[in-house]
Amino acid sequence: MRNTRSWLAAVAALAVVATGCDNDDAPDAKKVADVAARRSAEAMRGVSASMRTASGLSSLKGLEDALARFGAGFEGVPLPQLPAGQEGATLEGVFDEEETDVQAERLEKYLRERVFTEANVESTDGNSTLFRLAGEQVCTDGWGTADAGCVRFVDESQLRIRATSLGDDSLELELLIGAKRADPLALRFLPKDVSVVVDLGGLKGAAEQLDPQMAALLPSVMTGQVELKVTKAGEAHWVVSGSVLEALRLELPLEGGTFAFSAARAAPLVELETDGGANRARFALDLSTTEVRVPYTGQVSALRGKDWTVSLSGLSYSVDVTEGQKDFSVTHVGLGAGQSYVGLGADKLVTLDLNAQSGRHFDLTLTQDADGLPLVKVQPGFDLLTRFYLAPLQADPSLEIPAAYADATYRVRLSGGEGGPSLRAAPANEATGFQGGLEVVTGELQLSAGDAQVVVSAGQCLVAGASIPEESSLLSYLRQGSCE
Repeated sequence: MRNTRSWLAAVAALAVVATGCDNDDAPDAKKVADVAARRSAEAMRGVSASMRTASGLSSLKGLEDALARFGAGFEGVPLPQLPAGQEGATLEGVFDEEETDVQAERLEKYLRERVFTEANVESTDGNSTLFRLAGEQVCTDGWGTADAGCVRFVDESQLRIRATSLGDDSLELELLIGAKRADPLALRFLPKDVSVVVDLGGLKGAAEQLDPQMAALLPSVMTGQVELKVTKAGEAHWVVSGSVLEALRLELPLEGGTFAFSAARAAPLVELETDGGANRARFALDLSTTEVRVPYTGQVSALRGKDWTVSLSGLSYSVDVTEGQKDFSVTHVGLGAGQSYVGLGADKLVTLDLNAQSGRHFDLTLTQDADGLPLVKVQPGFDLLTRFYLAPLQADPSLEIPAAYADATYRVRLSGGEGGPSLRAAPANEATGFQGGLEVVTGELQLSAGDAQVVVSAGQCLVAGASIPEESSLLSYLRQGSCE
C-alpha cells in the first residue's frame, strides 16, 4: 500500500511539473518579433501619453502659482527664496502624439524586419532562442546605407540577444556582449509591465571586452542594478517608475584616496502615475540611504588621509493632482529613517534630524484662506534639528569658519494648533512700511540656537531682525513682529 501511495505521489508531482513547464519550447523568431515590437511600441506610446496628461493638467499651474504667491511673502525675511518657475516648452509639446506614433511605428518595423528575424537566429536551447546581430542589418533602418564604423563595432562586439519565454506572451530579452557574453541589460515583457534592467557589473564586464583601455577609466568597483518600468494599469492609465533593484556601489581611485558612491535599494525610487480618463497625475520620490565619500585634498597634514562624507538617510514625498483641484497635499515628506550628515573622517560636521520624535515624516496641505492667500498646514508638525560642529576644520587656515558655527545647535519647530500648525506668507504693505513676513495662523513657531530663542505665536509674524551683529548666529537675523 505504501509503494502504491509513493507511486501515485510521484505521478502527481510529474503532472504538476509537466503542467508548469509547457513553455519549454523556444520561442520562434516571429513570436519574439511580435511581442518585442508590439509591446515596445505600446510602452513608448504609454510614456508619451503619461507626459502629455501630466503636462496638460491646469491644476499644476495652480499649484505653481500658489507656491509663487507663498514665496512672495518671504521678501521681508532673510531666507533663501523659493525657486521660480521657468517658461519653456511643455512636456505636452515635447511628447507630441503624432510624432510618437511615427517613432513607435518605425521601432516596430525595425525590430520585426532587422533584429528578430529567422535569418538572425543562431541557436535554440530549452525555452530560449539566441539571435546574433549583424552590423549590416542593425546599423540601418533600411532607408540608407549602414555606417561602416557602426557595422565594424557591432560585428567586433559579437552582439547577441537571448530571448527566453516566460509563458504566454511574456518574454525576457538579454543583451549579450563579446565572446564571454557579458549581460549588462535585460528587457522584460510581462502581462502589464515592460521593464529595462541595467546591471552595472555586467556593464563593466562588457566594457572590458570591447575596449580594455577605456574600461580602465571606469570605476574599479561597479555593482548594483537599476530598472526603468512602464506599467499599463488600465485604459489611459499608466505608471512609469525607476528603481534601484540592487544596492549601487561605485569606487574610483583618486590621488590621496578613493571616490565612493553608494545607494541602497529603492523600489520604486521615483514613480509617475497618470490617468488620462480621470485627468489625474501622481508623482512620488522615495530615495533610500545614499552616500558620497571624497578624500580630503588640502595641505594640512592632520587632516590628510581623511574622507569627506555626505550621507543622506533618504528623501521622500508624494503629490497627487487632479484637474480642477484647488487644495493640494504633499504626503510622506521626509529625510529618511535616520540622521543625515556631512562629515570629515570620524567627525560629523553637520547633522540633520527631521521629526525624530514623530516618525521622521510629515504631511503638508496647501489651501487658500478666506482672503485667497495660500495657507500651509503641517501634520503632525515640523521639527528640524541641525547641529554644526565645524571646529575640526579650523585646522585648515584656507577654510574660513565663523565662530558661531564652530559648535552650535539650531532647531526649527512648528507645532500645536487644532488639526495641526499652519502658516501663510504675509505680503509687504507699502502703506504701513511692513516689509513682509511669515505669519503663524495656528500653533506656534519656535527657533532656537543654544540658549537663544525666537518664538512666534499665532497671529504674529516671523520678520527680519532689527540689527545684525557681525559675529552672530542665524537666529540674530530673525524676530517676532506684527504682520501689518
